[in-house]
Amino acid sequence: MVVMYVGDHPPPHVHVILSDGRDCTVNLSNQRIVGTIAAGEIRAPLSWINANLRQLLANWERLNP
Repeated sequence: MVVMYVGDHPPPHVHVILSDGRDCTVNLSNQRIVGTIAAGEIRAPLSWINANLRQLLANWERLNP
C-alpha cells in the first residue's frame, strides 16, 4: 500500500506499507528508499510511484504547504 500523509515532514515522499506491517519511505525526488526494505520487495509500488510521480508531487504540494 502506498500512503501520503497530510502535514508530513520534508522531503516530499510516500510511505510504502507491506502486508506484514513493515514499511519504508520513498523520496519522490530521487526514488531513494529509506528503511530496511529492499527495492525488490516493493517492485510493484515503485513502478506505480514512477508512473504517477507528477500527480504525487502535486498532491504533496497541496497537502503539505
